[in-house]
Amino acid sequence: MQNKDVIEYYDKMASSIKAPTETRNKAKDFSQFDIDFMLKRASLNKRLLDLGSGTGLLVNHLVDRFRSITAIEKYPEFSKYIDSSKVTIINTDLLELTFADSEFDITSLFGVMNCFNFIEAETIYRNIHSYLKTGGQLVVKNQFGVEDDVTVSGHSEEIGTEYFSNYRHIDKEIALLEFCGFSDIQRFDIYPADYNRWENTHFFALTATKR
Repeated sequence: MQNKDVIEYYDKMASSIKAPTETRNKAKDFSQFDIDFMLKRASLNKRLLDLGSGTGLLVNHLVDRFRSITAIEKYPEFSKYIDSSKVTIINTDLLELTFADSEFDITSLFGVMNCFNFIEAETIYRNIHSYLKTGGQLVVKNQFGVEDDVTVSGHSEEIGTEYFSNYRHIDKEIALLEFCGFSDIQRFDIYPADYNRWENTHFFALTATKR
């Protein structure tokens, strides 16, 4: 079961959101770094599955660069900002998502996995492995612990509400991806140092391949 503080936080945001950028949680704007990273992996021959799409800050800039895009977002209040004329939107929780076949060339997860604990993360990564075609690639961008796991649980003064995030150690996340069947895992440090909000966490992008 996903931590109730995460659910309550996003329930509250969904009920009052008035602009797509509100989902950044007062963080600096990563959008262009994320977009550029994905554009390097884009192709009109590839099908993209984007998990936790939020308000489309990423996928709205990719619609003309992939054969198709499927966006998974729990909250329709967020996904209403996605360009639905070019993106297939599915409103469901990531832990409840299923596909019958391995049909995607790329699956992306940007700023999502910190909302899930280790057991939930394993479930999500195993499911992604089954969704990808052989040779398909997973792209994960997240904040990770640099010396150990970092868990934020309780009242956040910065955002003024109860909150939960599990920033697993980067090596632990890589080991988890390997355990879930991925290989050729690479890390990319593509974000400016001042975008890292705490000394004990760091933003990385990871890519992993289904063999």
